[in-house]
Amino acid sequence: NKTTSTDSLSISHFKAERMEWLVPYYSKISTGEVGPIGGISMDTQYRKIIEQLEKKYSNKEPGRKIRVIDVVGYLCLLIGAFLCLAPLLWLADASFRPRIEIFSMPPVIFQKPIWEAFSSYTLQTFGEALALRADINFFNSVYVTAASVILTILVCSLAAYAFAFLRFPGRNFLFFFSIATIMLPTMTLLAAYFKVIQTVGLYNNILGIIIPYAGSAMGIFLLRQYYIKIPYSLFEAAVVDGANKFYIWWQIVLPLSKPAISALAIYQFRYIWNDFLIPMLILREERIFTL
Repeated sequence: NKTTSTDSLSISHFKAERMEWLVPYYSKISTGEVGPIGGISMDTQYRKIIEQLEKKYSNKEPGRKIRVIDVVGYLCLLIGAFLCLAPLLWLADASFRPRIEIFSMPPVIFQKPIWEAFSSYTLQTFGEALALRADINFFNSVYVTAASVILTILVCSLAAYAFAFLRFPGRNFLFFFSIATIMLPTMTLLAAYFKVIQTVGLYNNILGIIIPYAGSAMGIFLLRQYYIKIPYSLFEAAVVDGANKFYIWWQIVLPLSKPAISALAIYQFRYIWNDFLIPMLILREERIFTL
């Protein structure tokens, strides 16, 4: 505290938050505006401690010399970033090139000066894609992906909420049974999947690929493991205030689980957008084909 004797003063006794009163008082004492703090005289030891603290916690960070190892580290990061972006850059470049130049090795952009490499750009491939009605397929992919992700979040969050907080017979068995389905390869489920979709009348229907995506065992597991870390006292307080189970899920669980839901949405988006096997199995009409 402020009345600590000079014998017990040490840097370890001072934290960053104490600088709010130490530094201003030090400046006022040094100029003679106010007297000593708590009867402590401004001796050499006290001045030294204040100067060290002021140097350590000052907002003005002294300039740091650039070391060779820092330069090498940044170069490695830049090279790694370029390697990660190279496929996307090649994809963007190839989309504007005629077919004869798309698979040239090395890429045309490295064979000629930059102004000559860009001179062969064309919109021919975009015209061909529009002629094939790829715009409809693109819209179908966006629709299926967005609807599936939203439905997945709703279904998986409700199922995870039940497995994490509700008590009912067979809860653990159902949870472990759903997790066990992750170990089954998709190829082994195709026959049963097709038979179920055909039985319920969703064959050659876009809903036949939207609804099944919602039952993600990985999504249930991910959200359930996140939910059990939420303090149970929040639910007890909500119950005392008269909240029902659905209100607790909507107003407490979902807002607190935004990080897990975001991770699940990203994972499902990549999986559904890149999926080729299931749409090929279920859809038969070109008007509802995805990309």
